[in-house]
Amino acid sequence: MKVCPPGKEFVFKMPDGKILGRAKSVSELASLIKTAPLEAVLFHAKGGHFAPWLSMLGENDIVEKLKSIQINEKTIRVALLRALHK
Repeated sequence: MKVCPPGKEFVFKMPDGKILGRAKSVSELASLIKTAPLEAVLFHAKGGHFAPWLSMLGENDIVEKLKSIQINEKTIRVALLRALHK
């Protein structure tokens, strides 16, 4: 499992900036996506925040999967978790 360098964690936030958690790996990011409020998941998905961090980790296969995800309130969480699962 690839782990990001110190200080490069994915900071999972609400749209108002409230920090919900930090991820050092893809599995930690998946855990945050599972438990975070939908509003936060949509904020990061619509903002395109996942791909740059995953690219930094060298997870280019996941980045490619993210490109085809339709951002939809009902399916976004499941779609993201499927993309993160190898």
